[in-house]
Amino acid sequence: MKKIKNITRIDNDINRTHAWLVQVQRNYFNTIKMFSDGVYGGKRKALAAAKEFHAQVLAAVPGYDYLHHIRSVVRRNTTSGIPGVGRYDPIVNPNTGHRVVFWLAFWTDENGVPHKRKFVVSKYGERKAKQLAVAERKKRLQEVCAAKSA
Repeated sequence: MKKIKNITRIDNDINRTHAWLVQVQRNYFNTIKMFSDGVYGGKRKALAAAKEFHAQVLAAVPGYDYLHHIRSVVRRNTTSGIPGVGRYDPIVNPNTGHRVVFWLAFWTDENGVPHKRKFVVSKYGERKAKQLAVAERKKRLQEVCAAKSA
């Protein structure tokens, strides 16, 4: 059987638990519900009820809102405090020790392909490079969310 996202089968003979478990997280809220074979009249009927419940939960949160939320979560390892934007200071030439400092904007397009754009500090200055990276990230995020919700 093909795996269904957010729906898991639980078969525990020791506890006599045979059910489908639906777990969906949206905007920091978890929705969990179990669909027992005994209550719903069999494995197939319990799965049908679980799929219907799953669809209702997903319909309650508009796609655009969820996509915007998930792509806007600040991660622990961010260097800027802004999701998808980071400052880098790599050694470009190990022989000379030459470094190029830049701000980088990351995003994933509507097809799941990752992209990035670099703003070099020596060209724009520290503040302007960061502003450009933040603006680029915001612009691309809006494009992706608009394409996904269409």
